[in-house]
Amino acid sequence: MSVYICPVCGKPLVREENTMRCENRHSYDISAKGYVNLLGPGKSVRGDDADMVAARRRFLNSGNYDALRNGICEVLKKIEFETLLDAGCGEGYYTKRICDEFEKAEIYGLDISKTAAEKASSLCKTAHICVASAYRMPYSEHSFDCVLNVFSPLAADEYKRVLKKDGHLVMAAPLPEHLAELKQAVYDSVNVKEMKDTKIQGFKLVSEDSTVYRMRLETQLLKDLFTMTPYYHKTSYEDKAKLDGIGMLDVTAAFMIFDYIRI
Repeated sequence: MSVYICPVCGKPLVREENTMRCENRHSYDISAKGYVNLLGPGKSVRGDDADMVAARRRFLNSGNYDALRNGICEVLKKIEFETLLDAGCGEGYYTKRICDEFEKAEIYGLDISKTAAEKASSLCKTAHICVASAYRMPYSEHSFDCVLNVFSPLAADEYKRVLKKDGHLVMAAPLPEHLAELKQAVYDSVNVKEMKDTKIQGFKLVSEDSTVYRMRLETQLLKDLFTMTPYYHKTSYEDKAKLDGIGMLDVTAAFMIFDYIRI
């Protein structure tokens, strides 16, 4: 049974050959790459563009975040799940590993970027990928045993809606010292933000694990990493150009992986 719902009327979507259609005859074509766009009519949000997706793929393929991906899989191994949603799946770096590790599970991925969803669908052949907003997810209530959030906006109400009772939310977030040296290389002054409150309404925190290590990065990977951050679009051309003059830099990677249960 399909877990998808129509972004217009909320009715269940049924696949008919290469189209998904609801009882009100709203229809959505499945692309040749295998993903479906369920962002809804009139929505012009683009998400990450092709350059940002390409930068993220280059950096992630370098292996520098493999420790985070491995840590997420270790947490997931402690959870019994048959269905998992990667909410904000990007180009599929984490999704692909989960598909490989948990072959019996049904894996879904959602991203607001059409470019990212296309890459994820090509990479993760067995996953169900769609374009949509995490704040208005095209899934029926209580569809998933687990939702994964890696550095994505926190849509707690939607997570609670689509998770089954006692379902898990696994979330990766940066620690205050994450990428400190990269920020110092770009900006004249850096404000270190404290870790946010870990409480999420409707969820109970059951475990948290930290991972901290150093990455030695050359210029291109530094630029790719900075392009992945939320600071990229808010930074001047002059500050971004400072990275061109750095041949090599040791950068701290510091993450926390949280496991919550829906209550």
